[in-house]
Amino acid sequence: MARQNSKAALAAPRKERRSNEQRRQESDKRLLDAGLRLVAQKGAVGATLADIGVAAGFSRSLPLERFGSKLQFLVALVDRTEHWFNQWAFADLQGKEGLEGLTARIEAHLASATASWDATSALFLLYFESLTVVPELRPRVAAVGQAYRLALRDLIRQGQERGEIRADVDPDVEATVLFGAIRGTIAQWLFEPKSIDLKRVAQALAESTRRALAAERRRSAR
Repeated sequence: MARQNSKAALAAPRKERRSNEQRRQESDKRLLDAGLRLVAQKGAVGATLADIGVAAGFSRSLPLERFGSKLQFLVALVDRTEHWFNQWAFADLQGKEGLEGLTARIEAHLASATASWDATSALFLLYFESLTVVPELRPRVAAVGQAYRLALRDLIRQGQERGEIRADVDPDVEATVLFGAIRGTIAQWLFEPKSIDLKRVAQALAESTRRALAAERRRSAR
């Protein structure tokens, strides 16, 4: 009996530690959710850590205690936003390769913007503000754009290897053009959400890309 009690006493702290960790994760999520909303409304400069703490239902000082600085909070916000977009936008692209994967990814990029106004607006405001008032954030947001651009480039290369995309296409240049079109379209939509049908634009961009890049034998087969 004494041995059983001893085992129970040892197990209790582990359970408590797990519970504390879960509570910390939940409160961090609430802080990041509140930060996302406020940055989408006010930008990185206008959204203070104190306001974020209050908006999340905590003290004004908790965001600073948890993240150490506003820059680290913004980096965590970019991390979480990127993770959300990757999960939401690209989860259904597995198995789609080459030209099919490229056009599907274009449509997925644009469709993801409509899934969360706050996430899209916050990420784009952080893009722009990293060029001016928060230059320390520029390497992180540049890495997000680079990852998306390289994913497009790799699909173009794959399509060339499969004989689906013209061999004379420069994958790096074409990926830059496509990502610029995607990012520019989303920026326009943020300014004019009621006048731009993002779904139709996505379909048009995907189809024009297919026609422009498709190898001759693929064109003749259509």
